[in-house]
Amino acid sequence: MIEQVRSSIITYFPENSVEKHLDGNNNIRFKGFSGSSGIFVLSELIRKYSPLLYVVKDFERAAAVASDFEQLGNENILLFPPLRRKPYDSEKILDMSIMVQRSEVLEKITRNEASVIVASADAIIEKLVPADHFHKSSIHIRKGDIIPPEELSAKLSDQGYQPARFVDAPGEFAIRGGIFDVFPFSGDYPVRFEFFGDEIDSIREFDPDSQRSVSFLNETRLVPNASIAENGVKESLMSYLPEQSVLIIEEEQLILSEIETFEQQALNAFKELKNENLPQPHNIYVTGEEWNKTLQNRGIIYTRSFTEQPSDYLTLQINSSPHPSFNGSFKLLRSYITEQSESGGRVLILTDHENQKERFEELLGEPGNDFNYRVVIQTLHEGFVLKDEKLSVLTDHQIFNRYHRPKIKRKRVRGGISFKELRDLNIGDYVVHVDYGIGKFAGFKKIEVRNSIQEAAVLRYKEDSILYVNVSSLHKLQKYSGKEGKEPRITKLGSGEWARKKASTKKKVKDIARELIELYAKRKAQQAFEFSPDNAWQTEMEARFEFEETPDQMDAILSVKTDMESSQPMDRLICGDVGFGKTEVAVRAAFKAVMDQKQVAILVPTTILADQHLKTFRERMKDFPIEIEAISRFRTAAEQKVIVKKLEAGKVDILIGTHRIVSKDVQFKNLGLLVIDEEQRFGVAVKEKLKKFRAAIDVMTLTATPIPRTLQFSLMGARDLSIINTPPPNRQPVYTEIHSMDEGLIRDAIVEETSRGGQVFFIHNRVKNIEEMAEMIRTLVPDIRVRFAHGQMPSSRLEKIIRDFYQHKFDVLISTNIVENGIDIANANTIIINNANQFGLSELHQLRGRVGRSNRKAFCYLITPPVQNLSADARKRLTALEEFSDLGAGFNIAMRDLDIRGAGDILGAEQSGYISDIGFELYTKILDDAVRELKETEYKSSFKSEPSKVDYPETQVEFDLSAYLESDYVRDNVERLNLYRKLSEAESVEKIMEWKDEVTDRFGKLPETGENLVNASLIKFFASKLLLKKVTIRAGRMWLMSPKNDDDLGVQFYGSGYFQKLLSQIESKTDHPFKVVQKNDTVTLVIQNINSVEHGISYLKSLPEFNPAAEEVPA
Repeated sequence: MIEQVRSSIITYFPENSVEKHLDGNNNIRFKGFSGSSGIFVLSELIRKYSPLLYVVKDFERAAAVASDFEQLGNENILLFPPLRRKPYDSEKILDMSIMVQRSEVLEKITRNEASVIVASADAIIEKLVPADHFHKSSIHIRKGDIIPPEELSAKLSDQGYQPARFVDAPGEFAIRGGIFDVFPFSGDYPVRFEFFGDEIDSIREFDPDSQRSVSFLNETRLVPNASIAENGVKESLMSYLPEQSVLIIEEEQLILSEIETFEQQALNAFKELKNENLPQPHNIYVTGEEWNKTLQNRGIIYTRSFTEQPSDYLTLQINSSPHPSFNGSFKLLRSYITEQSESGGRVLILTDHENQKERFEELLGEPGNDFNYRVVIQTLHEGFVLKDEKLSVLTDHQIFNRYHRPKIKRKRVRGGISFKELRDLNIGDYVVHVDYGIGKFAGFKKIEVRNSIQEAAVLRYKEDSILYVNVSSLHKLQKYSGKEGKEPRITKLGSGEWARKKASTKKKVKDIARELIELYAKRKAQQAFEFSPDNAWQTEMEARFEFEETPDQMDAILSVKTDMESSQPMDRLICGDVGFGKTEVAVRAAFKAVMDQKQVAILVPTTILADQHLKTFRERMKDFPIEIEAISRFRTAAEQKVIVKKLEAGKVDILIGTHRIVSKDVQFKNLGLLVIDEEQRFGVAVKEKLKKFRAAIDVMTLTATPIPRTLQFSLMGARDLSIINTPPPNRQPVYTEIHSMDEGLIRDAIVEETSRGGQVFFIHNRVKNIEEMAEMIRTLVPDIRVRFAHGQMPSSRLEKIIRDFYQHKFDVLISTNIVENGIDIANANTIIINNANQFGLSELHQLRGRVGRSNRKAFCYLITPPVQNLSADARKRLTALEEFSDLGAGFNIAMRDLDIRGAGDILGAEQSGYISDIGFELYTKILDDAVRELKETEYKSSFKSEPSKVDYPETQVEFDLSAYLESDYVRDNVERLNLYRKLSEAESVEKIMEWKDEVTDRFGKLPETGENLVNASLIKFFASKLLLKKVTIRAGRMWLMSPKNDDDLGVQFYGSGYFQKLLSQIESKTDHPFKVVQKNDTVTLVIQNINSVEHGISYLKSLPEFNPAAEEVPA
């Protein structure tokens, strides 16, 4: 079908006319090309004229053009991004993914692998390393090449690469024995070279997070940093292209204006800096004069041109018009298709997704001669109408007024902070040992255990007490996670303090778990109204959703509908970041309830949220006969009285309100659904009133505080949970920049936002001088309305200021981080965060989430002290935020601070104290154990179908071989600790062997002591499954020690018949005689003829594992 569109457009042009003009270095002007129609013609030129350079006004437009070229099946379309830094701004921390993308484009041009390079004006302004230098400096390496590692290291240093411990950002390299890792300035992955002497024995790409190899290569190319020029000589992007290459220029006046404006800024900056060592502006930036020279003596195609062109230009004209406006109305779309069909026209609707295609077909009905439309899964940035051809090409995002995110291949590369780093333990870090409490990790020490050398982690406790932890027990060790910036109290060994803390936490946690499970069990026994399946109105209303549903969001919607259609009352918690689409889940549930003549109550913590929800719900349901009202203290008593009366009579379908909703005088005629937004923000009295609703009607709770993944599993058995982890795919990413304090930048950012009718958040987290900051901003922008707010104001005054900001009664809100959560002001699309280095990663993420909530481009400026004064940690944290401009699920892994707040919000604020006392990981383990214990004891009847879990023992392993990672094999102490931890946490043979493969992959062949370490882990794993407490292999024998007969494990081991089964299996192995040694309350089996550790492993593997389902354990 798209091919028909192409044919229709191409027929407009006389054959060879374009080529003749371009070949003679003459210019062409496109006229009348609406939407994305011009791309069809330009695609035809690629075969003959590549590489083409297509220059547009800004990066957003460049991404849209590149996307359109790719959508039409063109290959090697390269998007050249701008560095986005001001003239002479050497302090700006550059986004490494942009550096990589730029270098990759240059590499592909030099290797003749470019069809079209799409660049914005600001991308071509900054000059680059000369093309011949870039090409000559690239290091081409093949498998089998001879190159000493020290020579490769020197070459890389010359090209701008930096040495590192482990590579996880472009421009880094690391050497470990015969392994040489490099993260090039091009490609998706870093590269690992394995040397045999000076010969390259293997080349493989690896994942920077896991450090594991992902694919093998025969050759690779390491390109230099395109921004670092030898002798300071730089050239423009044009120098990389063939002399006669064709240019396509869109809106040429805007491009020239952009170049000349930047040129002037560069001249001003150069004069102000008064530094004679700086290069002249024309040496590092393209000037207006230079750009005009570039346009001479070559073929140029001008598109979207608004200036009069000379008469010798060839004008290519097409009779087209822009995409018609439908404002999301299916009624208008149906009328349009009918109208076009009646006059012999055709309508083509483009969409990205199969489910949207099905929705269109369901709502529009069968196509036919009098209703001629087709839905195609393909997309363009802008639709158009070819009038002469009577062909309308529509896009679903334009039909629904959605922002369309260009479909371009995104780089996975990033620098900054890695998730691995956030989990890693460093020397001096606080750690929690499950049995001994909070101490500090102080490194390693080799210790002798029965003639063999082992390595132990050294933990330092209060009063300099030392604890040695064997590497096989490192899974009992966790990095302490408490509130960011808050140091824990170190435990005193032997004082009993730690045991008391754990006991009091366990008691409190058990009470919480009991309350959750009790409510769950009670609800499962109740009957509720069964809602009907979706009707046609529901489908139509859902099709108008502004964004494309994410898989998480769709799962939540389907789960809610399933709950509503069942006979048990729903109590579902929907958890997702602000802007991730929770409200839409509530909108659809509320609509479904109203379709069955039920009323809906929506309870919110603030009047602002009530206003926002009222606006959202009315907008989403505006074409349906649904009465929606809001009740809060901003409504007069008389207005409230009228609403309450209508509600009681059943004339209000959906009521949104603050705690006023649970007042005695508010009576619903037929309530079917209660939606609670941010339940943790309500007081005890309101929560008590809500309990009476819970067992009888369907309840949905929304929260923006992320629930930590570890907590999700504990809660699963006690509450129905839907997690929305991914942002809407077409939500605009927030453009993020890091800058030193610069009044000019602040003024420009505020003026730019307010001049497009928007508003600005300015975060200043010090109440003490917030008024002074407000005065400074007023001085900078005297014509703009500025107010300030902070958490120490009376709540009514604070709420009034926020409400005024929401109603756009002023333009700039200077506030502390009170805006971090729950404030949704779609018109505010710039946020400036002062002293951003003083915030945690999670706080910065939450603050930035306040902007970018509409179809407008949003900006976040992180203001810090000069970069050189920042700690490496702060720099990495800020860089991570800059590079993750659109955050999804993966990022939340890093947000420990949010996890802790999330646990406090979901389980009660006082829990935050317990978490700070014992650390987050141990807290969640205690909660998990409490939930499981209750399900297996007090509430067993409600959870019959769930299998019981066995607590397998921590088996001790002893043999006369040294088992550790040698320090000259893994030199880095921190990495050695993390590898030990990972091995001790391995819960299956597969995981142990994966660990072995990973270590071999990263560090080369395992030495003998490393092989022994793997064998010790295998023995521990198999013996634990047999419920054995200890295994010793020595002098041709193996001792298997069973648990004590009076502990819980002993009851399972002896009382279930398992011991007899194990004994009979051992008796049947006649080549291994054995004897039984009974000492006190423990039985030890001594097996003969075990001649090696490997022999012991295969013997243990052959014995039957304990299976709780098969063994009858006495009550």
